[in-house]
Amino acid sequence: MEPITLAPNGNAPVIRETEEPVAPEGVRLYLHHFAGKLANAPIQSSRFTLEPHSATDEDKHAVNEIWFISGGELDVCYDGTWHAVRNGESLYFAPWRPHFARNNGMTQVQVFSVWWA
Repeated sequence: MEPITLAPNGNAPVIRETEEPVAPEGVRLYLHHFAGKLANAPIQSSRFTLEPHSATDEDKHAVNEIWFISGGELDVCYDGTWHAVRNGESLYFAPWRPHFARNNGMTQVQVFSVWWA
């Protein structure tokens, strides 16, 4: 099978990601890079993973955010209240509300995040 070559103009449907360094052990963050016609998209997105018994740092920001949980279970503290979230469920975070997550399970959890102003 011949390899597929994408046009160099950045308008291909593929959105590339790069891993970004983060401090918490067991957490890996991948930012999505919108280019070409998507460069001015009204949203941004990322993906991150949490290994068993790892946790994110607390975060709060000026944007709306939704997390889509894929695989495993996650405990999320949102605005001081804990929520158990399972594979296939999602969470919404309002601007400036503190939130963080911990994986108390035995399997890796993957989270897709989308945010907008």
